[in-house]
Amino acid sequence: MGILMKMRESRAIKKIARNLPPFLASGYGGGEVYTPGQVENAMEETGCDTDFIDHAYAMYCSKEAFDNISDGNYESLQSEFGEVCSQGGLFSSSDASLGDIGGDSGGGD
Repeated sequence: MGILMKMRESRAIKKIARNLPPFLASGYGGGEVYTPGQVENAMEETGCDTDFIDHAYAMYCSKEAFDNISDGNYESLQSEFGEVCSQGGLFSSSDASLGDIGGDSGGGD
């Protein structure tokens, strides 16, 4: 992956981490996980780059739902998401889990 693509991916992940948790929580409640349809809607409504929707599925859907809709690697995408967000100051490496971004795996409080 070239440097420009990596930068685009990093920006997209940061936007997903900032915008999806409050949208999902306000629109669908503070659940543990969301459906792929809810995540798709949130991506579109918040203007996130849908080329990176698999990252959002990995963060805000159950592993089972992710596996049903994506050919990506769930754990790898979650790890990449966490790495980008910790480097971008969205959360620290001492946070208990990636769910701290949006509360319990993206559901909000």
